[in-house]
Amino acid sequence: MAHSKNIGVYFSANDAVYEWTIAFLNSFRTFNPDLRLILIPFNEQCDRLLKLSDTYKFEVYTDSSFSRLEAIGQAFELGYTSTGPYWFRRYASFWGPLNYFMYLDARQIVLADIKPFIEAIETFGFDFLHYDCAIDQVYEQGRFRQQLLKQRRGRGFNSGRWASRKGLFSIEEFEQLAESALKIRNQLNPRNTDQAFINYCCDMKPVCYGHFAEVIGGICQNGWARQSGNIFENSGKYFLWNYGSLDHKKQVILLHWAGYKLNSLIPYRNLFDKSYLKRQPIFKSCISYLYTTLDYLWRNPLEILRQNRFINGVYHLLRKK
Repeated sequence: MAHSKNIGVYFSANDAVYEWTIAFLNSFRTFNPDLRLILIPFNEQCDRLLKLSDTYKFEVYTDSSFSRLEAIGQAFELGYTSTGPYWFRRYASFWGPLNYFMYLDARQIVLADIKPFIEAIETFGFDFLHYDCAIDQVYEQGRFRQQLLKQRRGRGFNSGRWASRKGLFSIEEFEQLAESALKIRNQLNPRNTDQAFINYCCDMKPVCYGHFAEVIGGICQNGWARQSGNIFENSGKYFLWNYGSLDHKKQVILLHWAGYKLNSLIPYRNLFDKSYLKRQPIFKSCISYLYTTLDYLWRNPLEILRQNRFINGVYHLLRKK
């Protein structure tokens, strides 16, 4: 591969997701010990995280365009979160130091060598490769979405894990696309601002994009931790056991917990712990397992009640009154 010396991974995190990031970094370096890794600071609260750079061999990338990207994010924000504009910093990766790259959020673990998935951009002639899809998380029901689907666009991919190449977009191009996207803001997902934005940009340019699993084959269509089935290890690789499904016995390369708070109830907590505790001494691991067990004992009954349709309905009725 012509550019193999200048490929790598960008990730975004701050001190608020420190535990998630420890698990991510441990898993990443387990399967990718030498792949270049670059942090895009989510915001300025990264003091604790930056102290890990030598341990996990990652660089830090800052750029003057962060403020312009945040301004785009602020324009799309409808008041759901105060941190939404910072999500847009990740798109500085399109003019960062790497020629070919993957972007990954920190709330996930890496379960495979991901260099081949970055190289696939050039190998197969794509501009952009993505993972999970959920169009309702990107486009609202309506005419705009219908027109995209007629044109065989509008996949609605997740913005937390994807691969691309340097120069596909510029900050000026993003600002122009943002201006046009804001004219149809009511037809974009109200909450997932950065996800709606990058999908809109890829659909409007348009770029040649595809799904990792469809282009490469042999891997699961989705990496969200809530998917059905069980993940098992075989010869150092991870696979999904979901008998009868299309993804049965296919490889799992990423497992992500988008939308989850870190507690004992997250799916595949055992895989998170395996990554998070990888460099911890035995006594700290034991304390962590004890805490998780105690946390589960009180959270699980409450979660069962919360998921009961009758109890949930009564709760929301009382809340309204």
